[in-house]
Amino acid sequence: MLKNSYVVWEGSSLIDGSPIVIILTGFVNHTLNRKTGRLLQSWILQKNVVPTEAAKRGLDRGICGDCPMKLSRLGSCYVNLAVTNNIYRKYESGAYPYFSKNEIEVLKRYRYPIRIGSYGDPTAVPFDVWEPIILASGKHTGYTHQWFRNDCDLRWQKYLMASVQSLAQARLAQNKGWRTFRIMAPNAPLSDNEILCRHTEDDMIRCEICMLCDGASSKPNIADRVHGLNWKISNFVKYSESLSN
Repeated sequence: MLKNSYVVWEGSSLIDGSPIVIILTGFVNHTLNRKTGRLLQSWILQKNVVPTEAAKRGLDRGICGDCPMKLSRLGSCYVNLAVTNNIYRKYESGAYPYFSKNEIEVLKRYRYPIRIGSYGDPTAVPFDVWEPIILASGKHTGYTHQWFRNDCDLRWQKYLMASVQSLAQARLAQNKGWRTFRIMAPNAPLSDNEILCRHTEDDMIRCEICMLCDGASSKPNIADRVHGLNWKISNFVKYSESLSN
């Protein structure tokens, strides 16, 4: 019988070698995330540390790299870590079965769209682990902060957006062959080659409908206003201002 969640892979992070795990959720009970809609969610977690502790103590490099948004740095990451804690505890208790060829066939049959990296950076995990799942799902969204690394696998360009926090970063990533998703301050303007996230324009348009954030294509680059708790927004605005000074 199909389960709601599965352990997809356990291994060493390609970022720092620490033990990490991917958990895929939403096969039966779809996410309550109003923005994404009915996308399968994939969670990349440090294997031996509770997510909130990893984030607070800076022990999340294996899954987040040097992302400036994370809690131990800028503190503007929008992810609700209470959710990741619940997922981690169920994983630690052995509640999740392991993903297999049977689930790949389910993906192929029903073409569940997938969010690559609901938490954590997808490139921490080998590309060849992800690609069969991506191809079976049919549609996907995904982002990486690791686009600037010399050792980043460039095959990811066809599936992931480069996540950037400034126009200068966006131009650099685009020159390297990436489409970009730029987080910007609430009143910041779009550049000539960007459009605003369609959900921000109309909250009835969910990711499962839009699917623009799917990596390399002729589609436009995307930008979105920073969102989340007020203190996270404030931290980002200060960071953004520092980049322009």
